[in-house]
Amino acid sequence: MNATTQAPVDGRSARWDRHRAERRAELLDVARHLIHERGPDVTMEDIAAASGTSKSIVYRYFEDKAHLQRALGRSILATMHEKLLAEIAALEERIGREPGADERIQAMIRAYVETAQRSPGVYRFVTRPSDGLSHFLDSVSRLVATFLPDDVPAPQVWAHGAVGFVERAVDTWMISLTNATADDDRAPLTASAPLTAEQLVTHLVTWLMKGLHA
Repeated sequence: MNATTQAPVDGRSARWDRHRAERRAELLDVARHLIHERGPDVTMEDIAAASGTSKSIVYRYFEDKAHLQRALGRSILATMHEKLLAEIAALEERIGREPGADERIQAMIRAYVETAQRSPGVYRFVTRPSDGLSHFLDSVSRLVATFLPDDVPAPQVWAHGAVGFVERAVDTWMISLTNATADDDRAPLTASAPLTAEQLVTHLVTWLMKGLHA
């Protein structure tokens, strides 16, 4: 009688894998904090120094800076996606009913704007063109499409357009905040004060919902 046997689990290998995963997460956390403090152009040397290790050790976990950027970008964008979902769940619990499309869109935009404002350096980092950013925007677009009214034609098209509009609008707003405190060759043509976060959210929701019901 033949019996199928499984190879015993190598305890040392399992511990090493766990150690590598924990160390990798620590390095990503250090990189996130550095980007928050110094901006999106930190180097591998910066990350190694802040981690109390050498650059060669960092390269054991990330083959190059592009690899680290992809990993960190995916991690941050996943956290942002979770925050958007949490905002919608909190809204539903707060109002005691299923939120309307405009209420959900407002909750998501507010979460996105607050995340960007909280850490401009990290925001700049994750919104650089990348596969991770494309995946994040696609995921949010699919989520938005699920709660649009039934009479909206081509909801996926509208959702992708709306998400792209918000992303670019917030990007321009973040530049205006930077320009308000420092000279920059991207300075706006007008000298008006930048919108507050709440004003931006209100305007974006108003513009989008007017287009939705036009």
